This record gives sequence, C-alpha cells and structure tokens, in this order.
Amino acid sequence: MRTPLPKIIWGALAAAAVTAALAGCGPAENAGPAAAEAGGPATPTGSTTTGVPGSGTEPGSPGTGAPSGAPSAVGAPTTGPPDDGKGPGPGGKTPVGEAPGTGGAGAGGSHCTSDMLSASLTNRSFVETNRYVTLVLTNISGTSCTVRGWSDLQLVNAAGLVSTNVMRHGTPRTVTLPSGGHAYERLYWTSELAADESVPCQPAANALKVVPPDETRQLEAPWWYGPVCQHGDISLTPLTANPTGG
Repeated sequence: MRTPLPKIIWGALAAAAVTAALAGCGPAENAGPAAAEAGGPATPTGSTTTGVPGSGTEPGSPGTGAPSGAPSAVGAPTTGPPDDGKGPGPGGKTPVGEAPGTGGAGAGGSHCTSDMLSASLTNRSFVETNRYVTLVLTNISGTSCTVRGWSDLQLVNAAGLVSTNVMRHGTPRTVTLPSGGHAYERLYWTSELAADESVPCQPAANALKVVPPDETRQLEAPWWYGPVCQHGDISLTPLTANPTGG
C-alpha cells in the first residue's frame, strides 16, 4: 500500500504539466529569450526580420543587397549614354592631344602656346634714324605647331613698363613650325625725337616682353637697342617663315 503524496506535491506536478503543454503548443516567436538562454537562436528559424541593417531586405537600407526594384550591376553607368572618348560627353572628356577650342590638330599641327615657344631678337640694322631688329619665335617643343598674326610687345626696365605703342602692318599668314623651327617678325622704329621729346627721348629698356598670337603668357628677350622715340612707336610685320620678314 503506497503512501498518498501530500497535496502540495500534487499541486507542483500539475503546474509543471500545464507549463509543458503550453510550451509545446504555443507559437514559435514566444520562445524568444528563453530559447537564447538555452543555446538556440533568439529569432526562431524561418522567421523574417525587416529593417535590419545589412540584410538588404528593406529599400534604401545599407547592406549587401541591391535596392528594391534595381538590380546590382558593377561598373554600369548611372545616367546617359556611354562615353565613347571622342568628345565632351557624360564624362566631360576632351580627346587626347586636342586643346579645347582649337578643333584639334590640323595638317600643320596644333596652335603654338607660349609654353612651346622661346623668343629672341637678332639682325639689328639701321638706316639714318630708322632702327630695325627681327623677333624670332622658336618652337622648343617636340611637336609641330602653328602661329598666325602678330605678337604683343612691351618694353620694360628695372623700374617697370617703358612706353610701347605697337603699330601692326601687313597681311597675316599661318606659319607651321616643326620642332626646332622658327617664325619671324620685323620690328622697326625711329631714333628721331618727337616735338615734345628731349634726349633721351624715352627711358632705356633692358627687356622686351613678347606674347605670341592668341596667348596670354609672356616670353622675354633682352633689349640692347636703345630708346624707342616718338613715344615708343614700334611698327611690326606679321609672323612669317622668311627670316628677312618678306
């Protein structure tokens, strides 16, 4: 004959049975923290978590997935047609070897920039009060280029600018300069005093600043040719391939 269990023990056993039944029949998401404490995943298997960074499941969320409605494509253009490299397009590219605004290198080469040239003065001569000298532009680059027209000129000395008034004569022609090639301009002025000038008619210059056609950067050549009377008037022929200025 077994001894009946006390009522308190029966009550504890009944409560345990009810708890076990509820655990076996309830929804999985109710397991949550209890399952994690037991060593299992805190999120039940098969459930979906939305809005978690890195999951790529929510449009615009950071992570490895592509945004909703847009496939992921490495290197695909974002807007506009692909750039063929032949002109300003989506990438704004300029063709190699072609300066903006020049239309590319023609048969004679591209426009000569100041960086491609050096300036010097030579062939000094005089007839009575008339003075002559030749300005030489030399292509110091490794490629052919062209010049056309007249250079800008400015006499200077240690004190600053010396009066210079350039008067252009003749008809311009395009001159092609191979690497090492030359173009020539003839300068002429007078040593005759103007009515309101006295000796010396103008301050002595020690250099001539030269700006090649269609350029802004100055080149420089030494000036050993005395003052330019008539308030700095210098007549100038256009650039030519002829050393005599013709």
